[in-house]
Amino acid sequence: MTHTNRQEHRLSLSAAIVGAIVGAALAVTGCAVPLEEPGIGAEAPAAGPLGKADSAGSSFDPELCAYDPADPYEPRARFELGPWTGECLDTQIRRPVEVLASPDQSSNSLELANVFHDDGYWFASIPTDAIKNVYFQLEYFPAIVPAGHTQIRIEFSEPVILSGHSSWNLEDEQEVYNLVLSAEAVPRIGDNYDLFRGVRDHFGLALRVTSLAARYDSMIVEQDHHVEQWRLMLTEEEEVDLLTFYAEQSDELGLGSTYHTISRNCTTEMVRSLDGVVHYTAGEQIRRFLVRATEFYPNIVRTALIARGLLPLNQSTDWYALEEDPSFPRQ
Repeated sequence: MTHTNRQEHRLSLSAAIVGAIVGAALAVTGCAVPLEEPGIGAEAPAAGPLGKADSAGSSFDPELCAYDPADPYEPRARFELGPWTGECLDTQIRRPVEVLASPDQSSNSLELANVFHDDGYWFASIPTDAIKNVYFQLEYFPAIVPAGHTQIRIEFSEPVILSGHSSWNLEDEQEVYNLVLSAEAVPRIGDNYDLFRGVRDHFGLALRVTSLAARYDSMIVEQDHHVEQWRLMLTEEEEVDLLTFYAEQSDELGLGSTYHTISRNCTTEMVRSLDGVVHYTAGEQIRRFLVRATEFYPNIVRTALIARGLLPLNQSTDWYALEEDPSFPRQ
């Protein structure tokens, strides 16, 4: 792909555009109340078998905090703070990744464990020099007040090689061309997501990496949600750095942090990851400060991305909705 010259685009933003962005942000911030995010900790499974791991006969072990004791990468995590301190986190489908090897001068491959795909966990060998596009995705939830979930999709021109490390997929190897970065609330066993308890250390926070197929099945096949996709204007260096930075943050944080409905949610963590790698101009630094109120609510985060020079005002980088995307056909 030919990458957009972000420096040229940034310099073209005028003071009038800045005013429009700030005005738009102020106009919607008053009603930007985060709601419950179905699918983000909203359907915590009761203790039971791990999907396809049924064939291995695995079930939840409350002493080990494990669904699959044979999997050395299962976090076996307990709450470290808050009212559930000492209780098991439900990591059946939500885990942070472990970084096994980072890209260096001898290899462009990022090696991860705990990548979620096809109801199990996999090692992923990721060719960071083959990133084709990076999309910011907004999943809409039907609600009286608009609600949603945000995540980042990374598309590759060469395959990401997956090798299973769950009990049921140890002999399996698959290829995928799309990964998703998604920050999600992790409940205790048997619990459900709740908006108000989301500000009181009731949920862990996992920076997940999944296949796009896994998220597609959840968002579109199971829930029939509409998912917008916006191609981000990143340099090749920023694309690689984003993936590596996010994975390293996921590994470092593990499940030691708690989710917060406003300050540590699906949207704030995506924006935080972008801010960790993008080289902003002085003007962009000012604009992103002026629209900080748009960084925590999924449905108005576009303003924050425009202010940073990551999206144009004219929507020229908008892509197909995921459910209609010809680059990702699903039967």
